[in-house]
Order: sequence, then C-alpha cells, then structure tokens
Amino acid sequence: MKNFILNFIIIIMLHFFAGQSMHPQSGFKFSGDIVDHQKFNNRIEFVLTNSLLNIYLIDENIVRIRFTQNSTFNSAPSYTIEDLKTSSPAFTFEQTDNGFTIKTNELIVKINSSPCAISLFNKEMKLINEDYSNMGFVFDNDEVRCFKKLFPDEKFYGLGEKTGGLNKRGEEYIMWNSDYPAYPKNYDPLYVSIPFFIGVRNYAAYGIFFDNTFKSYFNMGASNDRFYWFGADKGEMDYYFIYGPEIRSIISDYTQLTGRMKLPPKWALGYQQSKWSYFPDAVVKNLAKTFRDKKIPCDVIYLDIDYMDGYRVFTWNKNYFPEPEKMLSELKNSGFKVIPIIDPGIKADSNYFAAREGLEKNLFVRYPDGEFYKGEVWPSWAYFPDFTKSETIDWWGEKIGDLIRQGLEGFWIDMNEPSVWGQAFPDIVLFNDNGFIADHKKIHNVYALQMAKATFNGTRKFSNKRHFILTRAGFSGIQKYSAVWTGDNVSNQDHLKLACTMPLGMGLSGLSFVGSDVGGFIGEPSGRLFLRWMQIGAFSPFFRGHSETGQKDKEPWAFGRDIETAVRDIINLRYRMLPYFYNEFYNSVITGVPVMRPLLLNYQYDENCYKPEADFQFMIGENLLVAPVLSEFENYKKLYLPEGRWIDLRNGKIYNGSQWIILEVPLYEIPYFLKEGGFLPMQQVQQYVGEKQISEIEFSLFPSAESSYRFYEDDGISFNDQNGFYSVREFYCKKERNLLKIKSTFVYNKFNSGVKNFLFRIFDVSSLSEITVNEIPLKRSATVEEFNTFDESYYFDESAKILFIRVKASDEINIICG
Repeated sequence: MKNFILNFIIIIMLHFFAGQSMHPQSGFKFSGDIVDHQKFNNRIEFVLTNSLLNIYLIDENIVRIRFTQNSTFNSAPSYTIEDLKTSSPAFTFEQTDNGFTIKTNELIVKINSSPCAISLFNKEMKLINEDYSNMGFVFDNDEVRCFKKLFPDEKFYGLGEKTGGLNKRGEEYIMWNSDYPAYPKNYDPLYVSIPFFIGVRNYAAYGIFFDNTFKSYFNMGASNDRFYWFGADKGEMDYYFIYGPEIRSIISDYTQLTGRMKLPPKWALGYQQSKWSYFPDAVVKNLAKTFRDKKIPCDVIYLDIDYMDGYRVFTWNKNYFPEPEKMLSELKNSGFKVIPIIDPGIKADSNYFAAREGLEKNLFVRYPDGEFYKGEVWPSWAYFPDFTKSETIDWWGEKIGDLIRQGLEGFWIDMNEPSVWGQAFPDIVLFNDNGFIADHKKIHNVYALQMAKATFNGTRKFSNKRHFILTRAGFSGIQKYSAVWTGDNVSNQDHLKLACTMPLGMGLSGLSFVGSDVGGFIGEPSGRLFLRWMQIGAFSPFFRGHSETGQKDKEPWAFGRDIETAVRDIINLRYRMLPYFYNEFYNSVITGVPVMRPLLLNYQYDENCYKPEADFQFMIGENLLVAPVLSEFENYKKLYLPEGRWIDLRNGKIYNGSQWIILEVPLYEIPYFLKEGGFLPMQQVQQYVGEKQISEIEFSLFPSAESSYRFYEDDGISFNDQNGFYSVREFYCKKERNLLKIKSTFVYNKFNSGVKNFLFRIFDVSSLSEITVNEIPLKRSATVEEFNTFDESYYFDESAKILFIRVKASDEINIICG
C-alpha cells in the first residue's frame, strides 16, 4: 500500500513539473489522455484527463467533434443549426492498441489515446486531415483552440466576407462582426462572420464548420509552416468535419446543416436603386418617372434613414412623406417595389410606441444590474431589442407585418453588427439566449442573424408573398433569411476587384444571394469606373446601385449620354437573362451551391483555376463564364477558359478550352461565354418584372455530343412553390452523325407560366437540309423578318452558322435537324 501511494505521488509530481515547463501560463492545458469511453446510438463519448470529447456520426461523410473542459456539455441550442437531422449512418467502433477507430462507408476516424488526437481518412485510408502532433485541442483559461497539421500543398477557401484573394492560406482572420466604412482592400474583420472553410489538398476537399459564436480566429498557416489553427475566446470546441471530396458536395452538406435560402421574389433579381437618401416623396416619384421615361429597367427603390420620423423605426416622417400608403400604391402601379432601411436601435423616447412597448414587455437587452442598455446611434440614445428572446422575435415580426400592410415589399436591415457610436457595445450587456442568459461576447456575432430571423418570420406570418430582405451583418445560416451585400465600399479600383472576389468567397461559404454596391457607396466614380462596375453588377446575384449622402449623383443617367446608353444596355441584358438567373437561384435553393462561382468550384481538378489570376472571373451556374474588366483604364482582359469549347456571346467566336487568352474589350463590353453543351434561357426586356406576360423563352444553345438542362418556373411571387405549384421541364440535345436532336418534356408540371413559344438559337451549325417537329416538317423562312412572323418556323444563317427554330411550347417537343 505504501509503495502504491509513493508511486502515485511521484507520477503526480512528474506531471506537475512537466506541466510547469511546458505550460508557463497556469490556465494553459492540453485536452489530455483518454481514460474512459462509452458508445451510444450515434455518438461515442470519451472521458479525458482534462476534458470531455464527443464524436457524433451525422452522416457517412460528416462527423461532429465536440470538446469541453467542463464536466458536461453546454445545453444551450445552436443559433445556426436549429434542427439537426442525422441520417443515422451505420458505423463500426473498435478499440486498438493506440486508441480507437470509427468507420462509416465514407470516413475512417482514428482517435489516439495518449495524447488524444484525431486523424480522418477516406475509405481508401488516404489521410484527409489530422490534429497537429501532440497539440490537437488546447485550452487557455476560457480560450479554446484546435491545431491541425498544415500540408505543403494545402489551400483554404471560404470564411465568408473577407477581403484579399480567394485562397486564404498564409493569413489570419477574425470572426467579429464589425462596422468599418470605406474599409481598405485587406482589412479584417468586416460585417459578416462565417466560421466555415474548405481545405483542398491534391484536389480533394474537406470542410470544417466551427459552431462557436464567440469572437473566433482562423490562422491558416500565418507566420508558421507547421500547423493551422482555429479557436475562440470562450465556449466549446465544437466543429463539424465534412468530407467531399467534391467542393460542391461540401457546400451542399454545409448548407444542409445550416439552412438554405428560400426562393426570393423574382423581381429581387432585377435592378435596384438606392441612395442615402431619396426624400421627400416628390423626389422618389420623380426618380421612378425618370427610370420609366428613359426606359432603363428597375424594380426597386430604397428609402434610407431620412424617411423616418426622427430615425424612429416603424415610423414615417410626415413632412417628407405625408401619405406613404398612397405613394407606395402609385409606385406599385408603375412597377416599383419600395424597401426601407430598418435599424435595430429603438429611440429611447417615452412618447414613442415602440420604446414603450419594448420596456413594458421586457424586450430590450439589459446591464447585469437590471438597467436597460442604451447605445447612441442615429436617433441618439436607443434601446436594443433582445432577438435571442422568442417574445422579441414575435413582437418585431408584428411590426414588420404592420409595414407590409402599408404596402412595403421588403426590408433592408442595417447597423445590426450591432453598431453604436464609438463601436464599443458593452460586453457585459446581457441577453436572454433562449433562456440560458449570455453576455454580449456570445451574442454579438449572431445578433444580425437573429434580427434577420425575426424580420423573415414577420414576412411569412403576415403574408404568403415573398418579400426581400437584405442585411449588412450576419453569421453562418444567414442565407436562410436574407441576402447580403458587402457593406460600405469605396468608389475605386480596389473595391471594383473586391466586387468580384468577395461575393465569390461568400458563395464558397454558403451565401448565394450576394453582391456589392455598384459604383461604390463612398466616393465619386468616373463614368468609366461606374460602367465597369455596372457590368459586373449585372452578372452578380444581387444588383444594386447605392451612394452616400452629400456626393454627386450615381444614377444610371448621371454620367452623360454615352455611359447612360451603355448602362441601359447592360441592365437590359440582365433583364433578358432573368430566366437563367432565376433558374440558377432555384438550383441553389435545392443544392446550396452558389449562383456565382469561382472557376475552381466547377473545375476542381484544373490547376489553372486555383491561380490568383483566376479569382477575377467566374461562372454563373454550370456553363456561363463571365470575365469582367476590373479596371477603368484597361480595355483588355486576360482570362482562362477551362476544358471544352466556348463561344464568346458578344461576337460568336469559338475558342478551345484549357488555355489562357487575352481579349480586347472595349469599354462598352463585358466578355461572357457559353460552354459547349450549355443552354441559356432568355426573355424579352421588361421595364420591371411582371410588366407584361412573357410569351416566348429563347434558348441559346451551343450543342455538344450530348447535354441536358432543366428549366424551372413558378409564379415568382408567392410561396406556393413550397406547396408543389411549379414546373420543371427538361431539355435534351444530342449530336448524332449528321443529325441534331432536341427533345423537351416536363419532369414535373403543376404550374402554367403562360409561355406560348420556345425560340432556339443554336450555334455552330454547319449544314442543314430539313427540320421536323414531332415528325412534322417545319417551315423554313428565307429571312429573319419572315421568321419573326411565324409561331413555328426556322431560319438558318449559313454565314454565321446560327440556326433559329421557333416552336410551340407543347408538353412534349421532339426536334430533328438534318
């Protein structure tokens, strides 16, 4: 017995002195060794000397890894993963000499016992990811960190709204929602925090989502070549590991976990005009009239803070807008939807209904001593709603419902980082946290997410119409509720480039409905810079012009007649392409894969697509490549065309892929290419979505040996699509010897769009003798003018090698060209 006690004391002393030498800070400790374990239905629990570890089997390729230095895990629910569904994957669990092994059909997880460290392999036992050496999981007082081995060829993508290049290797980033107007080109952090990234090594990819809302850090190999790490100031080390190996499948799985966007109203894909500020009502009406008189399409006008009574949200300044409902009705009749800005700050005014109600119902955040917190923002001192409390979400939703009944079609939620003058929202302020009570350090990053949720819930509760929500700040999962723009940017070339790279990085982070303020919010662009920005804006999912107060006008007609004409043309092109964009939004809703994509997403195994130069072009969907000129001074573009053949839709020139090319690009043009096999649905120009019934859809088609395309339609307005009222038509094209066959049939048909005809514009057709449609010969037109007089006919432009076919949009179409 004496020997056992002596040995035990010696072991304790050795551990103590070893710890003193390795851990000079008393709060620093590793996770420890595994001393016990227990298997449950979908998880394994390990007891460690310094912590507790749970590994959850979410799917065959997804595991959740959760560490805490406490004796139990925190039971507060996640703000991002609200309804975690597991597929209950089959798995095996066994103890080995050095630790434990968990196997699914796709993943092998090896857990070393002493010290605890995790390595992840694919089913062929190829290493995907592993903890770094003996460090792995580390606690430093409240801080938590996870160290991972850094491989020489490893690249990192995602992390949300970040400046710089798409590859985040060698940089460190902070997740802390921050209001920074006119941010520099390499500044961090910004408005949106997305603690999710994708690692790529040997062209195989994995994803990690760190579900921790405290201020967090992602060091992707900055200042060292041994490891990368991520961690947070507090909370648990709780992350989801997602194995691809395809990048698109990782994004799909991530958005399946965190939520996917709902289909927006179709008009939200049109052009939107904003300014700080359009007032009074006569100015707003004149703006709308000018758009219509000049025949420049536009769907949305924004009202910035001056529409309110003393910056009190949910109110109108009756001096500027004496009859808001009448104005909204008049604008609606001319096709305009009005979206007001809504800030979270509630003016601390005892005569203000929102302040009274919030105080009476205990809906605002408080200091620890029980006093309501007040921060200074636009209305001066203001209370802040506690959006982590269900009663506040319901109350806010009711106020949103009141505004909807007045005729407003959407909401622009701003200052929701949350931002206050001085940028020092006190960390000690307390929130309900779904009944668990938490301070601002935990809630800061999800405040905007919860505000967007409250706003979205209000739109759904009081209307079956889709409303548009735009937010400046957010967290993982924000895509469920809102579109996001890149904040208060600047009218310069650095930010023109960021208008390309930032939305691409956000798309890799699960955010599909994204874009920048065209022309720059702060500053005065030249006409050339404005036009180049309009060009990339027209191909961005979110397309809005905006400007700061006290500056020269930035409306499409503000830069002279030549620029106005060119801007009209590019906005017209956007409206022509709305069927294609809407279809890609539908695909994004279904898959989570973004509308606007870097080349590396579509061409993961092409090394050229990872080069920094490739950051400045992108794909819309699968087959449309866009290469904007991101300079007001240059009239050329160096771009990469991946494998296959590509047609320049500006001039019909065809290029072979797998090569870099340099093109001359006059100021009034933007290069965009359709890949061989691609379909591009288009429609006639409208001054606003729904102006007139669309009777014909035109499909540009660049035939390959064999390809197909699914085309989605619904009413574009309501949530009836979620009740099955939509249609999906599949188009199939095949080249077969001297024949070209095009078939179309419904995959699902519970919605009639009213389209009467399809016009096929087919490129690269060498010869033609006859065409049959459903075995009936089709009439040939001698000229384009004659062709346009028939509902069913074809015209062959032999010199351009373009074939035009117009047919009725019947349920089944079988075209044979020979």
